[in-house]
Amino acid sequence: MVGGLLPAIALLAAAGPVDPGPTVREIVELADMSSIAVSPDGQRLAFRIEHASVAVNDFELGWYIVPTDGSAPPRRIADAGEGERRDGELATEPPVWSADGRSILFRKIANGEIQIWRAAVDGSASEALTHDDANVRRFALEPDSGIIIYSVGATRAAVSEAEGHEYDEGVLIDARVDPARQLHRGARIEGRGASDRFSGRWFTFGHLLAGAPLTYRALDLGTGASRDAAGSEAARITDAPSSSDITNTYPVTAETRSGDRRGNAFVTADDFVSRLSIRRPGGRSIDCERPQCRQRIGKIAWQGTRDGVVFVTTDHAAGQTLRLWSPGSGQVRRIAGGTGRWNGGRDEAGCAVDAAALYCVAADADNPPRLVRIALSTGKITTLADPNRSLRQSGFLRSEPMEWVGASGQRFTGQLMVPSGERRALPLFVTYYLCDGYLRGGVGDEFPLRQLAASGMAVLCINRVPMRAGLGDQVEQYRIGQEGVSEAVRLLARRGIVDPARVGMGGVSFGGETTMWIAQHSSILSAISIGNTLLSPTYYWFNALPGNPMPPILNQVWGIGAPDDDPERWKQLSPTLSTDTIHAPLLMQLPEREFRFNVELAARLAQAGKPVELWAFPEETHLKYQPRHKAAVYERNLDWFRFWLQDYVDPDPTKAEQYRRWRGMKDARSP
Repeated sequence: MVGGLLPAIALLAAAGPVDPGPTVREIVELADMSSIAVSPDGQRLAFRIEHASVAVNDFELGWYIVPTDGSAPPRRIADAGEGERRDGELATEPPVWSADGRSILFRKIANGEIQIWRAAVDGSASEALTHDDANVRRFALEPDSGIIIYSVGATRAAVSEAEGHEYDEGVLIDARVDPARQLHRGARIEGRGASDRFSGRWFTFGHLLAGAPLTYRALDLGTGASRDAAGSEAARITDAPSSSDITNTYPVTAETRSGDRRGNAFVTADDFVSRLSIRRPGGRSIDCERPQCRQRIGKIAWQGTRDGVVFVTTDHAAGQTLRLWSPGSGQVRRIAGGTGRWNGGRDEAGCAVDAAALYCVAADADNPPRLVRIALSTGKITTLADPNRSLRQSGFLRSEPMEWVGASGQRFTGQLMVPSGERRALPLFVTYYLCDGYLRGGVGDEFPLRQLAASGMAVLCINRVPMRAGLGDQVEQYRIGQEGVSEAVRLLARRGIVDPARVGMGGVSFGGETTMWIAQHSSILSAISIGNTLLSPTYYWFNALPGNPMPPILNQVWGIGAPDDDPERWKQLSPTLSTDTIHAPLLMQLPEREFRFNVELAARLAQAGKPVELWAFPEETHLKYQPRHKAAVYERNLDWFRFWLQDYVDPDPTKAEQYRRWRGMKDARSP
């Protein structure tokens, strides 16, 4: 089964002008939207627009207001501050509407502080409401009383003092310290350079006093008076116990609390499918028995004040469908979707919901993010904000869905994009992980997919095969990825679309790991690029001090212990220990936090006469986010794959030194 290949062939055969598509800079500076909140009367929508600027190497975040009926364009009402980044990803946090609907309240990072701000929806004023010596962690508004309850941790002065003391006295290197990071103020946390420590599972970081007890405060919006919050008030913003005790069998993966008689709705993971249920305040449970509630369910939300649950299902091709479950009747109704994403590909908070509609950031392979209203009664979609409409250019550079089956019977899905005109035997670039929303750079946003296609390559984005809930067998996932890539290359070559001797591949995180696995265990790749650290003895020992959770995870997921205990298994998994099997030219563009683990790999390959180049980007953690860094990564990846797959040299004189190095690699390449 190779659905989607015939439309791609039709694109190849179409005659017409070449569509260059958006530039690298246009993709980097594309506007993302997130943090949606509906006004109490349902008439207006607040949301955040995030604009990158290569010129200033920064982001502008602004709050916007738009009528929910689309009767007027969005209006910018306030600056939204810096935003919080977690491993490079911008966190989303919807604002809170005042009870009268005249203003929104939000946490804002500015000048190294996090305070609660209020912005008038008419754009007339924006002001800080708190002036606390510590940064605000969470807050909630009591709409009836007009009182804000908020929590703070250690004061900024105490954090700074702790960092200074550690600088003077030295740093005890224990399991909380990441040896790959700069020790003193090498991270950006809460709007300032900070010394960081592991503070949670899977490389979660916080400042030195992140674990200090919280203090709860109450602020009266009417009088401006501040006091300590009562225990009942503080409970509003403390983490409520998880519903994980609902079942001893299945983990809870999503939950939404009504705060009233409707109770809590939650999703549990059952192998490859989900279960959607409600627990009423009295303890009675209601399960959704419809087949649609046994699919992969992501975010869920109550239907405003009504007794209905809106949920999102995701299919094998990463397409999302919006559905509404009515517990009273047991019915499940499809609202909209089937292709594309309803979170813009970026907003983990997903959509906002009221009784009448959903408000989501829609995006699909060829349509960049736009804010839409979806009527729950009819599914009618109304566009409310479309800041990226200029990127939806006419022409023939378009993607097509592709579906195929590997040798083991495993089903694969992806998006194939080809250049316009009569072309055959094209070079092929592949990225593997998730084809999420608008095709711009793949997971990690590293690879200029549209620019590669416009340059005369076929581009294939492959969705990772769904896994069971929790940590699974990564090695098996690498093998599955290899099967999917190999079969796709074979099918596309058999149809004359691609040249199997000119296949490049790139990825970040799991996608980069899969790329390296295929480079180690096959000969189908002619050039590769990754943006992440790789498994190596150095990586193991950097994360093996007593108390560090990584050794058990490595054992559980990769099936390895200490490098000396199972050298054959390590050679199978670690590219650093099997450079003899890697022949494709390798480009590595890594964040500063991760590049040190890959230096040995680069050195071994270079000493063996194999083409390799390692770049590191300062002040980046896992996913690189700084606009100039993103533009540089895009440009270098475009040049790298064009050089090795098309023998193309950009005549730009500023790139002469780059091509001098690469020609030297090609000339000196081992046979």
